[in-house]
Amino acid sequence: MRLEVVLLAAGWSRRMEGVDKRLLPWRGAPMVRHAAALYLGQGLPVVVVGRAQDEALALALDGMDLRLVANPDQDSEQGTSARVGLAHCLLDGDGVIFALADQPLLRSEDIAALIGNFAAHRDAVIIPRHDGVRGNPVVMPADMACGLNKAPARITPRTWIDRHRARIVWHEAEHSRFTSDMDTPQDADRLRQYES
Repeated sequence: MRLEVVLLAAGWSRRMEGVDKRLLPWRGAPMVRHAAALYLGQGLPVVVVGRAQDEALALALDGMDLRLVANPDQDSEQGTSARVGLAHCLLDGDGVIFALADQPLLRSEDIAALIGNFAAHRDAVIIPRHDGVRGNPVVMPADMACGLNKAPARITPRTWIDRHRARIVWHEAEHSRFTSDMDTPQDADRLRQYES
């Protein structure tokens, strides 16, 4: 089975009160580097979507075997970054994992379990969920990823998935790692208790 990863890292951390959450240290490395290593550790090709002329991100990912590409529209939403990432994928395998750079609690076994669920439902979109809360990353089969790539720019990945909701398979998790991200300083403080 062949999957590609689009790691979305072009956001401006607007709710983090001036702190670039992608670069926050987590267990000795920038958070975005921790995220990229999670997927590279599964043997997956990774495309990281950053901002234009994003020297800080390039430095944070220096030496990693991945592809760093730029979303030139600094005011765009994740949907545009997802398309930029898709444009740099081969899209000739089984699917694409859309991942975020701010989920430091995720473990390799979490990603392996998500991929295992996709292996059992290869025509489905696999979405993690905990206590009814939708999480990330999301695994999208290749035909849907190709369709999203060709859809009008206003169609976000979430909208595209919801248009194909009959193909959703929920990955029910007994933990909150899939639903824990870092959007605010309060989130950062809450997640720090798990860093050691």
